[in-house]
Amino acid sequence: MGAATEASEPVRFKCVALPGVGGAFDVDIAGGRVRSITPSLSGDPVRLLLPAFIDLHLHADRAYAQGPRRARSLEDAVEQVEAVKRAATEEDIFERACKLFRRASAHGTTRLRTHVDIDPVVGWRPLAAVARARRQFEEVLDVSIVAFATAHLDPSSAIGRRTITEAVAGQADMIGTVVPFHEDPTVSLNALLDIATELDVGADLHIDERAGSGYLEELADACLTRKMHGRVTASHCCALATTPPADAARTIDKLAEARMTVIALPALNLHLQDRGSITPRRRGITPVREMLDAGVPVRFGSDNVMDVFYPYGDADPLEAAFLASITAHVDDESALLRGICDGRSRVEEGMEADLVVIEASTWNEAIARRPLPRTVLRRGRRVTVERSGQR
Repeated sequence: MGAATEASEPVRFKCVALPGVGGAFDVDIAGGRVRSITPSLSGDPVRLLLPAFIDLHLHADRAYAQGPRRARSLEDAVEQVEAVKRAATEEDIFERACKLFRRASAHGTTRLRTHVDIDPVVGWRPLAAVARARRQFEEVLDVSIVAFATAHLDPSSAIGRRTITEAVAGQADMIGTVVPFHEDPTVSLNALLDIATELDVGADLHIDERAGSGYLEELADACLTRKMHGRVTASHCCALATTPPADAARTIDKLAEARMTVIALPALNLHLQDRGSITPRRRGITPVREMLDAGVPVRFGSDNVMDVFYPYGDADPLEAAFLASITAHVDDESALLRGICDGRSRVEEGMEADLVVIEASTWNEAIARRPLPRTVLRRGRRVTVERSGQR
């Protein structure tokens, strides 16, 4: 077992700070829920109690699998990953996914979403391996799997439709693809949404990751036409940052109308966007503040972890929040928390006790230092992660 929860017993956290309110509090946990929150008489807080993290964009099948050299661009990373994928056995992928899940759990994540490649190059190895790792960690992590149709599997083709359908019938919970990688991106985009509608699953698409790409508005229009409100996620959306302001505003309004979640991925996009022989001029992140102002749900994900695409990272949502604050100038604590807790930003009486305790007295200190270890609760039970998962 890579991680487990201890027996359920009442827990009291004394003299903790809570997000969004001043002062120190004593928080009682029982029966898997927050039973009471009362002002503390024990002095100033030295720990911060937060909702547990929810990381909505990872690649568990690729984590820790690095290429022969650092990727020089997104296109170079895509080219390098082919050899890595071909060489990986199911056991390799399983071990890497378990390592990623241990790290995510140790950082305070209790729910995550991972894209898993499906295509003729890898067959069913990644999906089988990540599904097995999910079962290994089911006590401490809710893992949602996106069947990710790569450049080798066009959703508009007969084999693409059949493979995606089989993936959902097996282990996948959602479906996705990289829209511009296919011969006719518009046709592929619509085909994927048609499959999602037929199978009654959500869709999470990598879209407009390259500057100059422009399919996000098409995606919003297609979702509105199909009445897929709240069922579709758009990840990356970097190109929108270089779109003329009036066009960007129109697209953002459509995203809000479609209730589409946008996942910004500051670490990976800072690393690869505008990468070349000179210092990059672009920040590589979607217009987060404009989206928040328009009511678009914006989340911040970890994306790749120590792999071909990104050689760093540790599946720590606090790092994603820190980078979002720096790159997008999101200074609002509640917006950053909603971004890494899937819409939650408070600890309240009656809520399910998925919580994380940070050894910091304020939110600012928490994202500045990102201290470890952390106390993690899953439905009121303390999570323990085996020593090999700690650093």
